[in-house]
Amino acid sequence: MSDKDPYAELLRLCAQGDEKAFASLYQQTTGKLFAVSLRIMQTRQSAEEVLQEGYIKIWEKAGTFDSGKARAMTWMTTIIRNRALDVLRSYKSRPVEVEAQFEGMDFAAAESGPDKLTGISLETRQVLECLNELKEKQRQSVLMAYYYGQTHEEISRQLEAPLGTVKAWVRRGVERLRKCLE
Repeated sequence: MSDKDPYAELLRLCAQGDEKAFASLYQQTTGKLFAVSLRIMQTRQSAEEVLQEGYIKIWEKAGTFDSGKARAMTWMTTIIRNRALDVLRSYKSRPVEVEAQFEGMDFAAAESGPDKLTGISLETRQVLECLNELKEKQRQSVLMAYYYGQTHEEISRQLEAPLGTVKAWVRRGVERLRKCLE
């Protein structure tokens, strides 16, 4: 294996059908890739399903990996991330109230007191506090765009708002976040 990219050789062997190489690749990368999946999916069960589907795709597509274009971990992370976003988009294509999408995500200032923020990093705490300062539609639009990976068009449909308005909410929300975090 190359010192530069320890997983590239394992992917090459996977492309040749080497199941031991795949098992080794899985064992060495599952922790990081599960973290990527969990961050996007938010629930352990969904993250595990995405991870399983992602590894199937990694096995099937190992022959398409090009070490000249990306590192192996970057390539695999992209597969997991894209699968997770596809699953989220499929959830969001069903008619759901916007409030229900953010259920369990405490962004209201009253519910984000110091007692609830002690277990998270300073950076995360600052982002949450700044998100609390945004207007509701700006906050929803920014979260939908940057946290859930939705397009402006998807957000427009979901919030039943004109596309230009959604773009303005996202742009202004990001500007306010940037100023708040400075």
